[in-house]
Amino acid sequence: MAGSEWVSGDKAAFIKIVIHGLTGPITVSGQTYGVAAPIPMPPMGLDDQQIAHVATYIRSQFGNSAPAITVDEVKAVRAATEGRTTFWTVQELMSPTAAK
Repeated sequence: MAGSEWVSGDKAAFIKIVIHGLTGPITVSGQTYGVAAPIPMPPMGLDDQQIAHVATYIRSQFGNSAPAITVDEVKAVRAATEGRTTFWTVQELMSPTAAK
């Protein structure tokens, strides 16, 4: 998590991963993981307040210094993606029009 662009980068993408999970290969700090055998990261099952607290902690610790994530930001992402029933992929999260 230290220095990860996924942790300190786009807040919405990070929130989406925590809410819905992630599957497929991912590159973190130049190292690619999950190519041969993708291991999904399941959704955390946390409520909006818990997500805001955990995400803010991760974004401010481990050598990171990214801004906090608010409950309102989590609520907005959850509302915008409420119909989603599958894990996210990196390709979707990096798309300028990330699917719901």
